[in-house]
Amino acid sequence: MKNLKSLKNTNLFTSHRKLHISIFIISSFLTSSILIYNYVINSPLTDFPTIKIVTNGNPEYEKYVNATFELKSKKLSEEVPSIDARVRLRGSGSGWNKMSPKKGYRIELTDQISLLGMRKDDDWLLFELYSDYPKTRTKLSMDLWRSLSSTNPTAILPDSKFVCVYINGDFKGLYLLAEKNDRTLFGLDDYQNNINSSLIFQAKGEKNIVPYDRTAWEQDWPNIDESYLIMDEILTELSYFIEHSSNEEFFDSNNSIYTKFYKENLIDYYIFNYFIYHQDCWNHNYFIVRDSYPSKFYLIPWDFDISFGQYLWKELDERFYLEYDIRYLNRLYDRLLGNKSFKEDLKIRWFELRNSIWSSENILNMLDEMYDEIGDVLSSEVNLWNMRSPILFREERVNDIEESIDFLYDWIEERLEFCDYYFSDMGNE
Repeated sequence: MKNLKSLKNTNLFTSHRKLHISIFIISSFLTSSILIYNYVINSPLTDFPTIKIVTNGNPEYEKYVNATFELKSKKLSEEVPSIDARVRLRGSGSGWNKMSPKKGYRIELTDQISLLGMRKDDDWLLFELYSDYPKTRTKLSMDLWRSLSSTNPTAILPDSKFVCVYINGDFKGLYLLAEKNDRTLFGLDDYQNNINSSLIFQAKGEKNIVPYDRTAWEQDWPNIDESYLIMDEILTELSYFIEHSSNEEFFDSNNSIYTKFYKENLIDYYIFNYFIYHQDCWNHNYFIVRDSYPSKFYLIPWDFDISFGQYLWKELDERFYLEYDIRYLNRLYDRLLGNKSFKEDLKIRWFELRNSIWSSENILNMLDEMYDEIGDVLSSEVNLWNMRSPILFREERVNDIEESIDFLYDWIEERLEFCDYYFSDMGNE
């Protein structure tokens, strides 16, 4: 078997693609860094979907403020005239989320409407993309997971569209407008006042699923204001089974882990997060979802700040093995990865995807399409937030967009090759 540490991509197709993107980005900067940047600060980008929000007070992390919401688009059918709304900041308001000068937003509209062709709803998210240097990792992650839905009905994440945003007349740059992870998105039944209810539990604290710790979880559905807390009983029982069941009970019995979770979901969740190097999804930043019992649980990945080998200015080796960390952080996958049959299933599924929707060309084409869409606004976005970054880390943080994009294309090609070798060895121990 070829030494994984020696893998290095030399694909000429990738070199040609990188050259195309580099020329595109350089020309974008040369022609627009001054003219478009000065223009965009004072007026909308007429060829790009633009959201204007005017607030009555400053949005906070846990408190909505009244606002108006308006969407402008070159397609008149997509425009939304000014309507009443409520706005708050996304996130917990702690750690990096608090330090970041660019904020994400939660929006509640007074009416359920479709935005840019997405589903009708009144609850929307604006991802700020500040820690996403190439500006495409979050959307690429969500779209890649959604691409699995043709063979895995549990591969659900929000649809999303790039937009420019103004808050109280101040240009805030490029954002990702997305649907919300909720009962509607997952197609769940109405709640029941018992443990058979449909549910959405969010893993937020950095704790292993075993043992269960209530402080690390939130019950997103059923809404506790309308129902009651079912999370403690369900997750305590699930945690106990994962930790204390025998191998026969865990894998082979009529009450095995595959009667509790959809097997295809457990397989795809591992493959997807391993490939994109999603470090944060093994002990937090994921959802456990279930429709009304006897439906099974399934896992939904979330929060892609650390993915595709990048986090802010940090670049991560595409050849990182990762499995040891996963087994340490997540007892469920520790047990699954100790089973030869499960690893053989991972291998089969990986190469099924690589020979179809996850070919190198398909994935890189997804990326090409995103840069074709946002290329005209990249220089304005990067110039704006390089300038507004805190002095404390401005020199280290400055985003070289060409370097970030170049790194992303290289990393994907090399990570795919690395994963080909990694999964080819699955089940051979």
